[in-house]
Amino acid sequence: MKVGAIMDKIEFLTFGEIIFCIVVSFIILNFLLFIKLSRECIYPIHIFHSMAEDFYTIFSKQPIMFKGNIYERGTLIKITTIHKKIYEGVFIGFDGKNKICIVNKSNIIINNIKNIKDINLIKY
Repeated sequence: MKVGAIMDKIEFLTFGEIIFCIVVSFIILNFLLFIKLSRECIYPIHIFHSMAEDFYTIFSKQPIMFKGNIYERGTLIKITTIHKKIYEGVFIGFDGKNKICIVNKSNIIINNIKNIKDINLIKY
């Protein structure tokens, strides 16, 4: 077949269809971004003991300032998320971008800093 015959059979998208595809892809991208930002991770504590040095390297930024209060590594804190979940544990660190890590007796909790409503210091 000649190139001209092939080009006659190909249908091209209209300008409206292209705009529609851009809008749909933008909506899907924002939905996926929202899911990624709202995700929190909880891991069993035995992972932390085997990879403690890695966690301290990844979450190396400390101290962290949140709503005017400063929290240092090793302090006991209580985190309340925007989803009304409460976690208590030892502050490990901040990754410098958007994740905070705390460890309690049974879990490692990694949460997005944007999803945290409040952080309180637990007195001994």
